[in-house]
Amino acid sequence: MESFGPSQPEGYYIFPIRTGNQNYLSGTMGELRSNHFHAGIDIKTLGVEGLEVYASSGGHISRIKISSGGYGNALYILHPNGTTTVYAHLQKFNQAIAEYVKKAQYQNKSFEIELYPEKEEFPVKKGDLISYSGNSGSSAGAHLHFEIRDNQQRPLNPLKNRFPEIRDNIAPVVRKIAFRTMDKNSRINNQYGRFEFSVIKKGTNYTLPVPISAYGNIGIEILTYDKLNGANNRNGVPCMELNFDGDQVFHQNLDRFRFSETRSILIHTDYQTAQQQGQRFVKMYVDHGNHLPFYETNHSKGIIKIAKDSTHKVQMSLWDIYNNNTQVVFDIQGTEPESKLSLTNYKGPSEISYHLVNNNLVVKAPIINQEIPCAYVYSNRLRHQLDHDYSVNQTAVFLWDMDQGLPDSLLYDDQKIIFNYKALLPGVATFNYYGERIELHVPGKALFDTVFLTTDHKVDSSTLQERFTICQDIYPIRKNIDITLKPILDYPDPMRTAVYALDKRGNPSYSGGSWEGKKIKFKTRNWGTFTLLADTVMPEIKPLILNSDRLVFRIKDSLSGIKKYELEMNGNWILMRYDSKKSLIRSEKLDPKIPFKGTLQLKVTDNAGNVKNYSTHL
Repeated sequence: MESFGPSQPEGYYIFPIRTGNQNYLSGTMGELRSNHFHAGIDIKTLGVEGLEVYASSGGHISRIKISSGGYGNALYILHPNGTTTVYAHLQKFNQAIAEYVKKAQYQNKSFEIELYPEKEEFPVKKGDLISYSGNSGSSAGAHLHFEIRDNQQRPLNPLKNRFPEIRDNIAPVVRKIAFRTMDKNSRINNQYGRFEFSVIKKGTNYTLPVPISAYGNIGIEILTYDKLNGANNRNGVPCMELNFDGDQVFHQNLDRFRFSETRSILIHTDYQTAQQQGQRFVKMYVDHGNHLPFYETNHSKGIIKIAKDSTHKVQMSLWDIYNNNTQVVFDIQGTEPESKLSLTNYKGPSEISYHLVNNNLVVKAPIINQEIPCAYVYSNRLRHQLDHDYSVNQTAVFLWDMDQGLPDSLLYDDQKIIFNYKALLPGVATFNYYGERIELHVPGKALFDTVFLTTDHKVDSSTLQERFTICQDIYPIRKNIDITLKPILDYPDPMRTAVYALDKRGNPSYSGGSWEGKKIKFKTRNWGTFTLLADTVMPEIKPLILNSDRLVFRIKDSLSGIKKYELEMNGNWILMRYDSKKSLIRSEKLDPKIPFKGTLQLKVTDNAGNVKNYSTHL
């Protein structure tokens, strides 16, 4: 078991908020988020803002950042030992820092700003009041986000310092185990694919409620979370280990990572399952394209091999930063796959379904007569006879290895399935695809692994909108790819027409894009369905408070979103703090003694270029 010792001498850091009192966390280091690992701890603030935040150790303010999203109002302190502590989602800074930032904002005429003070400008001692907790940026609720980073700006786990303000004697909780066949010849309970099993607790350990038989190369995944005393939040489990027949084949210690690597969470977890079910299973093997540095594996990268007529013991260990440990123990029986069909006069529905698992197309077809079924796959202008691989509940299952070629169609009995695979996108090399309505430029290393490209274009008859579908969103993307759409409809106002991604419910979100003649080009890090919409409606401006001391407006945009805003009083720029969650902008004077008086002009611009002006006289 990993031993988590302190990263610095005891007492080097103090807890930054409500110091000396018991605190509670809503998030921990390395926790699994939608597209990144959580980089610190989230400290609850009793549901309120404005709690005092203290310097965790001595040093100087090295960076100050203000943004409407992300970390919101954030402070960075560089310490003599080379580490940096980060304090984010703040409500406001102490008076000296706040005045320094405000002057810079007025000088740059920008609410969003990033500053790097000199070492001597803001020295701090351990325990100095530096700011107040808040809910700024992309925070979903009032809390303090706190990080400790090493001298390379890699996040470290703050809880290694054993702050007495945090208590944890609760072991990680396990919900499910999943097994995945890793090649065409592998099986789990005589089937190919990915299969989940809920666990049961037996004493202090977990096990599986049913026997598992398998054959060939198998990957194991786990759905788990950790809890801390006094909080119901489901936190991340930093350390995991898989032992197969007494040998360690996989070990994970998520104690530090680079921010440039954090998007690799999409391959660290089972991306397709997360997209389709909303559950993030951690892979206890290192998949293709995963280069995260915190694993130790055997030669097969954690994939276990099951032989026929054998029994194997699997032990999974999980523990949190406080060494609370959980064990999952079960056996796997090695069983050679069976393919013989048990034929009957089954007369069920004759529908064919198919889906991809790894690099194999899984086709399921009901058995409708007494003959041994076979199918014919057409690929690269050749016909291939495909015998069934096995059957389940009167359904014949066929496996087609996509590395043999992209299938054009499949014939089974009197049914024909037309596939829509356009190209094989390699996981490493640069690749260009030129289709009738869709073009792609995939930079090198933009993908984690091979993608089997499908595209579709149609006009929705109910909305008269063009819809461009590019793959199912089951493949993670590492970095932006360029997509060019070639629409067939006319767009009379192209300057205000952009690309929008559609979610599962058809709700649009702005993706942008630039027109080149009759084509529009945009960037994305997600596959899915896109449409073109024209935003011709100006943003909304609603004055809430207008007096000599305060100016407060609500600003909204119904489609493309707010791009920028600017307020002037008698031609002079006024700082307006933007709370995007509440759609509010609030004034902050450069000189509190000078009243707001005269001609006020507010200009709000959305991402489509629509401009709304508001003016009045105070």
